[in-house]
Amino acid sequence: MRRFAAAGEESRFAPSLPLKLVVADASLVLCDMPDPVAGTRATTALYIEHPALAGCLRLAFLAVWEQARTAPRRSSGDG
Repeated sequence: MRRFAAAGEESRFAPSLPLKLVVADASLVLCDMPDPVAGTRATTALYIEHPALAGCLRLAFLAVWEQARTAPRRSSGDG
């Protein structure tokens, strides 16, 4: 994460996330969801191509992002 921060990327921390999510090209969605029935750490991955769904999930991401705590910036001497 330090290298990404040094390159200008901002990181934030949230206490929890409902699922792993990737939205690309404003229409492609990849999500990895915990399986509530399996009772293990099993997940189900879904790939969906749907612009409206991607737009809704982008809004959900932004809501979590706005509430998440921004990672502190480290100076170059913090190693």
